[in-house]
Amino acid sequence: MSSTRASDGRVRTTHRQTRATLRWSLGFVLAAVVAAGVGAERWMPLHLLLAGGVALAISGVTLMLTVTWSAAPAPANALVTLQRSLLIVGAAGVVAGREADAPSTVTGAAGGAYLIGLLLLAVLLVTTVGRGSERRFDVAVGGYVGALVLSIAAIGVGIHMVTDVARPDLRAAHATLNLLGFVGMVVGTTLPFFGSTVGRSKMSHRVTNARLGVVFAAQWGAAVLAAVGILAENRNATLVGLGAYGYGILVILVFMPKMTQRQFKWAGPRMLALWVGALWWCVGVLASAYEVAVDDRLPFTGRWLLVVVVGGYVQVVWGALAYLLPMLRGGGHENLSRGFATTRSWVGFGAVNVAGLALALALNWLAAIALVVLVGDTAWRLGRVGLRRLPRPSEATGAGVVDPA
Repeated sequence: MSSTRASDGRVRTTHRQTRATLRWSLGFVLAAVVAAGVGAERWMPLHLLLAGGVALAISGVTLMLTVTWSAAPAPANALVTLQRSLLIVGAAGVVAGREADAPSTVTGAAGGAYLIGLLLLAVLLVTTVGRGSERRFDVAVGGYVGALVLSIAAIGVGIHMVTDVARPDLRAAHATLNLLGFVGMVVGTTLPFFGSTVGRSKMSHRVTNARLGVVFAAQWGAAVLAAVGILAENRNATLVGLGAYGYGILVILVFMPKMTQRQFKWAGPRMLALWVGALWWCVGVLASAYEVAVDDRLPFTGRWLLVVVVGGYVQVVWGALAYLLPMLRGGGHENLSRGFATTRSWVGFGAVNVAGLALALALNWLAAIALVVLVGDTAWRLGRVGLRRLPRPSEATGAGVVDPA
């Protein structure tokens, strides 16, 4: 097989795997929206969104980026399906178990399945990058694996809460390890590389693997320090961890490529969502540190948790998917251009930022309206783009093989 055909084959395979994972991810997001709409307790939509929707999106996209960046063969479908299934069963089982007040062993078993799914993802990432021929992005994969380590620690804290006592400090440490350690590390690790992809530009001249490695390691250590400070009731350690983490976000933004007029015209809200989402993420972290310092409150137990989730992570994921969904659909340059035009939504960008501002000001009614607009606009655009691969023009005329997924 020629190198070109081999490359096409691995890209098609990883795109097909990612589409399947994103379908489940969007299903969990929809379930989170429904749960919030019917007035469920806050933990339920948050866990459906983060443990289900966001974690599955991270699972599919990080593995796809690892295959693409490292020029490696895609992992076996059976392993990817198993890993995806463990996350699905684990996330759904934890939520259902707690909602039904099931025995702690049942909910704990679901958490165990979820944990195994994360471990398997780490194994897939490491083995995939090890089979690649391009080593320039190894630092990003290292960041992903580091994020998974902290996620596994967070799951361990969560299982302990289910099977023992859910103390407030355990909840805060669980949230910190998940928000800053898992989701935050993946977002921060991806932004310097993915920002140039979304903007169709070169990476910043400031970016080197050595510098990125130092920043990612510092972010990892800051998240650990904040969590340990919470559990040890050491306010100074918690403050230093949160403050250093917030500063690290600003450094990551410095590593992002500058947005030119040409990039703004091309990427528009997709690119801005990465920048502004990261700023909301930083604001939420530093505001939580302020509350710890002034009010001696546990971090991420109030409104700033929602600001980080909605204004920060939801916005970054929204911007990333606005680029990735047309790419995963394919279908040649014309279909790709139509897809990018469809996902270029100023309405969605405005709505998610109004929601973030409203949550920061504790105007929950306004946040709810903005989120309804965001969900409606995104659902309409997603329906137009879809999650099925389109044939290229040559394939449509019978000259090629259409991916059945």
